[in-house]
Amino acid sequence: MNPIGYNKNRTAEILEKNGIDVLIASSPENIFYTSGLPTLHVAKNPILFVLQNQYPSLTLIRRDGEEVLITWMVYQSASLLSWVKDIRGIGAPKMATKFTVDVLTEWNATNKVIGVETSMPRYQADYIREKLQEATLVDGDGAFIEMRMVKSPEEVKRIQKSTQIAEKAILAIVGITREGVTDEELLQEARKTIVQEGAEGWDHLTLGLGASDPEAPGYVKASMKKDDLARFDIGAVWEGYVSDVSRHASIGKPVGEDLHDKMIQVQEFCVEQIKPGISAAEVAKATKVFYKTLDKRLSCYVTAHSIGLQTEEFHFFSPMVRKGKGIFEENMVLDVEVWTPFKNFGLLGIEDTYQVTKSRCKQISSLEKKIFVV
Repeated sequence: MNPIGYNKNRTAEILEKNGIDVLIASSPENIFYTSGLPTLHVAKNPILFVLQNQYPSLTLIRRDGEEVLITWMVYQSASLLSWVKDIRGIGAPKMATKFTVDVLTEWNATNKVIGVETSMPRYQADYIREKLQEATLVDGDGAFIEMRMVKSPEEVKRIQKSTQIAEKAILAIVGITREGVTDEELLQEARKTIVQEGAEGWDHLTLGLGASDPEAPGYVKASMKKDDLARFDIGAVWEGYVSDVSRHASIGKPVGEDLHDKMIQVQEFCVEQIKPGISAAEVAKATKVFYKTLDKRLSCYVTAHSIGLQTEEFHFFSPMVRKGKGIFEENMVLDVEVWTPFKNFGLLGIEDTYQVTKSRCKQISSLEKKIFVV
């Protein structure tokens, strides 16, 4: 088993730069990234995710990039699914924390700088602090994000496949959209398509009909009316990697077409500005200036976020990160989404996926940028 995105040498450089001697992965995404073990919430069998409260997995990464994997002893296929050679089986949470301290002791790291995730369970962090009082625990989140932001060819391939499946799901639900169709019927069609296409499952099924809450389809019991605008925002999971594509549909005639065209213009302008070495702050500022030239009254929410093992790994800019942060690099994969308030339908907009290449952005998603009319 070869690493999917994890790069030993690049990891060593990042840990050196951040002054971290040992980095500990405790979240499902970072354990998967650093070991290949299927700990994610969507997997062929998400048992390691489901039982993480009883049998937690952890990956310890030394500054030179060497690793130890701690996981449930009953999971016999760990050595087949992970490239980590040193795998230690546990049968209880206390064993996981004890083995963590054992490894740190073996590595002579009892008085070193140890990076942990801010989401690490408190009992794990407290045990390390109690047993290794000379060690310094620091925030390791930034190191993990830096490791994951630049994608390997295999990661790009998985995101591409995931995106293709998400788009097939969107086309499938557009195909059954009609007056009276319910959000539950659309959800079932999306799930069916995603599974039939071979994906492990779905990351998100954001689906709004008219004024219904798109974040709670099925719960709000919505149905499509003839003058409604529907929003279909789908993310599939292919071999661990997620997708995120959004389109609208309407019945008979495109609702809000002129405003939607402006959202496309803003998205395409924004994408044209993104190149290796360009700061997110520059792109965010230029995009705001541009959309005000379309209409000074236009209220526009523009987001560029990294995508991979999580839908929104990192926000380069967004309504929450208005000034932007970070520098774009080759082989980053990101979503660019643009939204504006529209009547009582919530938000009108578009979302697509791109790979940063040597000189520009290459679009990964492929659906027509239009409001689908059924």
